[in-house]
Amino acid sequence: MKFGLIVNLSKPQEIRLANELCLWGEQRGNPFLLYPKAAAALGRESLPRERWLEEVETALVLGGDGTFLKAARMVRETNINLFGICTGHLGFLAVGNPLRAKEETLQIERGDFTVQTRRFLEGVVTGLDGQRRVYALNDFVLKGGAARLVSIDTRVQGKPMCEYRADGLIVATPTGSTAYALSAGGPIVPPSLECMVLVPICAHTLYARPTLLGPSDCLTLRPADGGELFLTADGDEVVPMRGAERLDVRLSTDHRVNMISLPHFDYYDLLHEKLMWGWNPVNEGRERRA
Repeated sequence: MKFGLIVNLSKPQEIRLANELCLWGEQRGNPFLLYPKAAAALGRESLPRERWLEEVETALVLGGDGTFLKAARMVRETNINLFGICTGHLGFLAVGNPLRAKEETLQIERGDFTVQTRRFLEGVVTGLDGQRRVYALNDFVLKGGAARLVSIDTRVQGKPMCEYRADGLIVATPTGSTAYALSAGGPIVPPSLECMVLVPICAHTLYARPTLLGPSDCLTLRPADGGELFLTADGDEVVPMRGAERLDVRLSTDHRVNMISLPHFDYYDLLHEKLMWGWNPVNEGRERRA
């Protein structure tokens, strides 16, 4: 199996781990493949980006969830498997242990893993200047340009659903249901379900609730009052929407990412460890005092 490395080059601990893995890979005759930017930072040989995407079978992503999201966008049109190794704080997508990076790499090399395919959101912004496509593994967020309420006309399959008056709207995948959508009161959705999650942000109403949409639904959003909205994809790419422009969102049929899961650690273990799911502060406090 040919392994690649995707590294958060702004963090010294990721660079140290990358150098350690590169040396180890060379010693065992299966070097990690590096694309130009990472290779230059690590002082090692590189492959052109296109060839890297063709040759790598599994890429280790060294960093937190932000690094993993960038890696996912990088490989979304390939069959490369991603395995994230978290050296940060939470790491809900990057679940590997940096202290066991070599052991987990050998485990993957032996084929002792499963692959979960996660679909991207595909958004099409349509306006007078034509169309623009944007993609997100976690979520799209629509907000106004200032700390004020916005009115967003919401339709499903072209039929009116409601008009939200809120600070904004989140459209999330199951992968993104444990990110911003969770903080806004959305449900936890396991990745085995194919759906979209629509969550209003601080809605000025008593009836607005998070809503699940089907895997083939098309959600259409536009400014209800002709004002300006800003679309953010995975907290990174920002697209302004003005006047009569609209956003059509669906689960992509072409853009997806393969995420490696190891047998000893499943999604519900992740909820327990990262989000303290089921943690009882009363009993935990008694045990600590004892």
